[in-house]
Amino acid sequence: MVRVMIIEDDEEMRSLLKDFFEEEGFETDSVNNGVDALEKLSEDHFDLVITDIRMPGLTGLDILPTIRKLKPETPIIVMTAYGSDDVRRRSLERGATIYLEKPIHLSELKTVIREMALRKSLDQTWGNAES
Repeated sequence: MVRVMIIEDDEEMRSLLKDFFEEEGFETDSVNNGVDALEKLSEDHFDLVITDIRMPGLTGLDILPTIRKLKPETPIIVMTAYGSDDVRRRSLERGATIYLEKPIHLSELKTVIREMALRKSLDQTWGNAES
């Protein structure tokens, strides 16, 4: 089963994302801060990480490089309600795979997830063809 780590300090948004991913057939775990996220990510396997940027303590931007070191192949979706071209650029430079601005439309998130799954499937197929 595909496992998703949700890092979001807003309880309502965290619950919405958890429900969305579980309805899509994913197993989820969630935390409300960067410190707890890094601890769980260092101890367990996740196939996808979705994180808010603006959180108390360690922000999403703060934890991106560490997540990338811990899980180099794991896709990371970054989301924020305080987006700008600079925040987008910094997110991608620090290791985000996808950058989304809130409000998150679940249909858009579903499309992003499907495209990432297709890309991974194609990468694995092409990787096997090269062997």
